[in-house]
Amino acid sequence: MTVRGNSEEEVYIKLKNAIRKRYIKQGSQLVEVSLAQQLGVSRTPVRSAIKRLEAEGMVNSIPNRGAFVVTPTSREIEETYQVRMEMECMAARLTAAIITDSQIKELNQLVIDEGQVFDRTNLEGYDVTNACLHLKIAEFSGNSILYHYVKELLDRTRIYLILFDPFFKLEYSPTVDAHQKIVNALAEHSAQKAEAAIREHLQNSVDGLEKVETMPEDYLAL
Repeated sequence: MTVRGNSEEEVYIKLKNAIRKRYIKQGSQLVEVSLAQQLGVSRTPVRSAIKRLEAEGMVNSIPNRGAFVVTPTSREIEETYQVRMEMECMAARLTAAIITDSQIKELNQLVIDEGQVFDRTNLEGYDVTNACLHLKIAEFSGNSILYHYVKELLDRTRIYLILFDPFFKLEYSPTVDAHQKIVNALAEHSAQKAEAAIREHLQNSVDGLEKVETMPEDYLAL
């Protein structure tokens, strides 16, 4: 399959989608020569695409060995979510006490936007909107240090979602209802309800992660 137009950008998108759809399994090596031949391009755009994926945390380059799709362990995932849960619960408690009507309106709009991008099977937009809602709650807490750590943990868990989340198999987004429940609790200024909703949501998120699938031979054409 030959890539046309902006070859670097298209190669990047195709490789990223193949990883997102789990046609390329975790731990798989990304071989420049093989990928370039399949896509009908030189090795240069393939190399650039792999470097971009590495910068995003989806690929790990090992000296003298090559580039591989990251392989997070179950323990790493659980520990990361454990810390993220505590940080976001703190953010929810702080935000519940001081959130304004305009901020509640902003969060409600993000929930609406999230449902719309999911219906269009737009994983990129879904990722951005999902993360934005969580970051806004941390931002509204007024604690800049807390916001920094929540953002760092979101970036880390986003990789797990890309590798393991069954996005393309779902007919509806379970996070829309979960996020609405969180926003409703914040609107009531109930720190207890907001914290409980956050815990339930993040626990369901980590429980919903699944194993990757086998890579079909024509994965780059999908």
